[in-house]
Formats: sequence, C-alpha cells, structure tokens
Amino acid sequence: MKDQWYGDARDLVKWGILTEIAQRFNAVRILQVLYLRETAWKKLEVDGEPVALPRAVVDHFRNVRNIGTLKGPAEVEVFDRPFADRTEYLSELVERIRAGFGGTAIIFLDPDTGLEPTRPGPEHVLNSELATIWREVAVGDVLVFYQHQTNKNGLPWIALKQAQFERALGVSSGTAKLARAPEIAQDVVFFFCQKSPISSKTAG
Repeated sequence: MKDQWYGDARDLVKWGILTEIAQRFNAVRILQVLYLRETAWKKLEVDGEPVALPRAVVDHFRNVRNIGTLKGPAEVEVFDRPFADRTEYLSELVERIRAGFGGTAIIFLDPDTGLEPTRPGPEHVLNSELATIWREVAVGDVLVFYQHQTNKNGLPWIALKQAQFERALGVSSGTAKLARAPEIAQDVVFFFCQKSPISSKTAG
C-alpha cells in the first residue's frame, strides 16, 4: 500500500470491518501486511521557491504505522517492511506468520489493488503468493484480503475476484465470505476465510 492513500474513507471501512471480524472470531491480534511502497512526494512552492514537504507533516497525516495505537478488541501489528523484492518479502512474511500470535489472529493482506490480473504489478498479490501464505496460516486464524474494483465499465467484478481468491486458497466455492460498505466506499471489498482443519488438509 502506498502511504499517500492512508487515512481516506476506505481506511474507515477497512478498520471498521477488521474490528468487527476480530470481535466475531475472538482474535487477539491483527497483522496488517502493508506491501509498503513509500511515496516520493512532490515539492511545495512558496513565493516561487520549491520547498520539500516537511517530514513531520507527512508522518502526522500519512504514517501508516499509527494504526498500531487503535483501541479495539485485538492488538494491531503492522508488517511494514518495504515491498521491493517479492521473493524476499514473502519469505519474511512467512517467517513472521510461523512465529505465531499467542491466540487467534487476523492476517490482513493490504495491497494497493488486490489480486493479480493478466499483467500484475507491484500493487497486486500473486495467486501463488496467496496460496503460500494460506498454507502457513494456522488453523483457527482468519485471512482477510483487500480488493479494489478491477474495472470502471460497470461489469461485475466482485464474484470473479472472490472466485479467484478461493481458487488460490484451494477452498470450495462459497467458502470465503465477503465484507463491504457500499454506502461509504463502493469500489472496495474484503474477502475473508477462517482456516479449518479441512481447508488445512486441502491447502497442504
């Protein structure tokens, strides 16, 4: 997630949904996986002179790590490694998941856009990466995935992406659940799925 998007209406939806899911599953920890790509901010202009945007201002309004102070049913941990190399990033994430959470955890994958299209970029999570992460998720933990609208031509997109999500996890159709807030942000949805002993065997 690029830090420039932090703090918009989608974040209200995002953390409202995550808080509700954490309550429903009695989670003790939410791990937000940022896929962080920091923004190269453009300069200000003051009296004709270019001036850098002060770091203190950026940190105040766009510090993605501030969510760790959220008071809710579960502690929030931010996986904030810079997302530069896919292989290294996935390896570090798997290592963190394997370390455990001391109870039921929500593992929230938060890319800029969502699942890979035909030509994926850094704003996408690959199907193979999602499958690897799901294999490492412990039984009882919940995987939550951010998905942005994939087209602007009015064609259905949610069901297609939900099916792609389920295929990557290796679970049957209808296993993954949907969360959204169409009256606040129509262009984003969240897929979530709790790891069960059956899905664990299927994924393995």
